[in-house]
Amino acid sequence: MASIIRKNWEIVTGCERLTEGCDSCPSYWYYKDNDLDYSVVPHINLLNIPVDDQFSKIYTVAVGSDLFHESVSLDNLKLIFDVMNRSRHHYFEIVTKRIERASCVAKELNWTDNIWLGVAIESGKYRWRIDYLRKTPAKFKFLSACPMLGPFTQIDLSGINQVGVVEETWLHKREIKNEWVEDLKEQCEEQGVDFAMNDSYIWEKE
Repeated sequence: MASIIRKNWEIVTGCERLTEGCDSCPSYWYYKDNDLDYSVVPHINLLNIPVDDQFSKIYTVAVGSDLFHESVSLDNLKLIFDVMNRSRHHYFEIVTKRIERASCVAKELNWTDNIWLGVAIESGKYRWRIDYLRKTPAKFKFLSACPMLGPFTQIDLSGINQVGVVEETWLHKREIKNEWVEDLKEQCEEQGVDFAMNDSYIWEKE
């Protein structure tokens, strides 16, 4: 799957700062620098983009935003999930920091195998998010250490399929220490979890 095309599906835009991991979000700074409103807005008019796309892709859902933000109603989530359920020729990658809400509404949604759910986790300080992720019915669960701002000491990775680390190469470019990465990689190997460093997929140009 290393050569599959990846494409953004901006079905939701806008967000708000939650933790220090948000401080160099490219989307936030783009809106701020251009004096644009960064309120959370679902774009239901874009629902059919994956349905109309005949060629298999990995769609990153609401990139730069958060699909499970409280401003996205359950009715809109059901509409979005219905599209993903019907578009089995694509994979849909959702990353959230609001994993508590995702866990709460998960039973109202249909988690087909092509929907991957990940939680952004900046360091071991936020390990509690993994517990919420484990409770969801998503078939493929992953952790996104993007950015990685501290060590992940003795992390329980049971029920997790993959851990990904992406270096912060934009805006603040905060330091990532090799020992943090190596320790997390070793924990993945010991617990039989896939480990990925940086992004190996091909992005489709608009």
